[in-house]
Amino acid sequence: MGLTYRKAKMKLTYREEKPEVYKMRQLTFPPLGYKQLLSEVEVVGVTATQTAAVVEALVNRMTFVLSLGHAVQLGSFGTFKPTFNSKVARSLKETTLDTLKVKKIQFYPGAAFRDMLGSLDLMEDKAVSEKEPEGENPDGGDGE
Repeated sequence: MGLTYRKAKMKLTYREEKPEVYKMRQLTFPPLGYKQLLSEVEVVGVTATQTAAVVEALVNRMTFVLSLGHAVQLGSFGTFKPTFNSKVARSLKETTLDTLKVKKIQFYPGAAFRDMLGSLDLMEDKAVSEKEPEGENPDGGDGE
């Protein structure tokens, strides 16, 4: 299994002539819940209670370290780094905390995820692609 996509029609509303174009869109599925993930770990011989305790401790410590401004690297899983976006100012004096737009945690995948992404299959859901897309906004695409 891999990523499933459909072909969807959309209009480029930011263009004056509003042309119709087509784009591949990923079909989304329900996420694997926390309890279900803990059950998956039980299969390898560690109890759900032990796993939950370790995960909670890990999240607690990661939150603390990230709040100090440090990145956290989890081996081949990847690196979490606190960062921000800011608006552009016309002068040094105008560059204040008011220009700060978003504080966020950036995730940089490690080798395990990069390898997985490199071998991830893409599959078209032809049943959805061949008919008129449902849930599309006929007057406004996302402009991508």
